[in-house]
Amino acid sequence: MNEPTIAAQSAQTRRRSAFDVLGWAGPLVALAVLIVFLSNTQWYFVFKVIHVLAAIVWLGGGAMITVLALRAKRAKDNMELLRIGQQAEWLSMRVFVPAALVVLAFGFVLVHKGDWGYGHFWVIFGLVAWFASFVVGAAFLGPETGRLAKLIEAKGPEDPEVLARLDRILAVARTDVALIFLIAADMVAKPFLS
Repeated sequence: MNEPTIAAQSAQTRRRSAFDVLGWAGPLVALAVLIVFLSNTQWYFVFKVIHVLAAIVWLGGGAMITVLALRAKRAKDNMELLRIGQQAEWLSMRVFVPAALVVLAFGFVLVHKGDWGYGHFWVIFGLVAWFASFVVGAAFLGPETGRLAKLIEAKGPEDPEVLARLDRILAVARTDVALIFLIAADMVAKPFLS
């Protein structure tokens, strides 16, 4: 190898390393600032921040997957749709389910600490809708995307049965994201609060 090529590769490696450091520095600084914010408030608000941040991850992740899937569907890019489905399956168990459980756990803490009680419409609606969304994700979306992956291996990505199953998964996922949006709106607006 000649020296200019080695020098160019070395410079590229240094740039990549600098971006890696910057890529971690931003979130670490944000975490430090968050800790400072939370250290200067009441426990109720600490729990509320954790609850809201987990809800953002759950809702935002589901919304992004839905948008990407709709984009791929409009482009008639079945391979991209299938990749998104595989990523959704991976994210479901590693990100969405844990985030949804954190939302629920800290929701119970907030109802208790805030002395809200469980008789309000907005609390009941939130719990029922959360349960419905969780069951849809755990009992249908996760397993169905796994079955879809096996069907793709057996029949190929362009098979009509594969595409029909994919359409069904996407329709249920869109409905689930809409339900999670309603949960978020319910928690913020607290409708019919007496």
